[in-house]
Amino acid sequence: MSAPAPHHVAVLAGGKGTRFWPVGRASRPKQVLPLDGDDPRPLVRATYDRAAPLCDADGPWVVASKALGPTLARMLPARARRRFLLEPQPKNTAAALAFTAIEVGRAGAGAVAVVPSDHHVAPEGAWRLALRGMLDRAAATGRILTLGLRPTFPATGYGYLEVGEARAEAAAGEVHAVTRFVEKPPRAAANRYVKSGRFLWNLGSFAFRPDAFLAAMDLAFPEGAAAFAALRAAKRALPAKVAAAYRAVPSISVDYAVMEKAKDLEVLAASFDWDDLGSWDAVARHAAPDAAGNVAPEGTVAVDATDCFVRAEDGTAVALLGVTDLVIVRTKDALLVARRGRGEDVRKIHDELLRRGRDGLVS
Repeated sequence: MSAPAPHHVAVLAGGKGTRFWPVGRASRPKQVLPLDGDDPRPLVRATYDRAAPLCDADGPWVVASKALGPTLARMLPARARRRFLLEPQPKNTAAALAFTAIEVGRAGAGAVAVVPSDHHVAPEGAWRLALRGMLDRAAATGRILTLGLRPTFPATGYGYLEVGEARAEAAAGEVHAVTRFVEKPPRAAANRYVKSGRFLWNLGSFAFRPDAFLAAMDLAFPEGAAAFAALRAAKRALPAKVAAAYRAVPSISVDYAVMEKAKDLEVLAASFDWDDLGSWDAVARHAAPDAAGNVAPEGTVAVDATDCFVRAEDGTAVALLGVTDLVIVRTKDALLVARRGRGEDVRKIHDELLRRGRDGLVS
């Protein structure tokens, strides 16, 4: 009897990170920044290292923009370049997963797990156990699996999954049918979801057999399937065919395009510490504060200051006096001062700078 086809992991290294201005820029999106607490590694490197034990000797795949390729090549092990899937232009996650399914399918994968590059998870072993459970079930059943987490508070910045019947028991948690996807809800709805016990946070990670995802795309997202048809039929990913597919495919998230319409989608309800690291507020949550609750570089002077987050990329000495709950981020050409809890709104600064023609401060 032949050995089963190996599983693979693909790391999605797209995104802009506008909520991390002024450190995050078009040329330095959040996935290439060290933002997970005191971990000095860029987020994409930490995710790559975390996923590597699930992979064969060639390691995880990395899906990213062509423009980011040289930066990633410097940040990741030399072997990583053999599994770069470089997108000629950003077209959201539906295109990224279609490209992944086609190319990983050519490599003979049993199943592939597709994971974001910008999440905090701990312990890593629990995360890998969950992905292994998803991969094994996806390979065995042909179903698409997503990863969910029991909510610990009524988050309004996360998507949710409503779960149905229990289908199976895995080492990392129960597998349920997915009843529906719910986008970021208002506070009252989030409270109801948490109290009901029927909802999970949607972690944006999926596992599937490549042929199963492409079949689901054929039914749910025919315009995407048509855009990738020539690339799918080719023997290898010729740059011209990749470029043509990306010119033609609509820009849409995979949740909207495929997952919300897929038949018999399942979710593994896992349990570990997780955060999507979507703002400076999230970064502050995972760094060690001092006795006054401040997260600041060594040498910061704080007098009667509490619960502040300070990051000075240019080495500038920062002094705090009589302030509380501030986010202070300085680079060589910009300074952000914001109230903690307003991290989601930093993108408004980014957008206002663009409106004023200050492109040099965001590029």
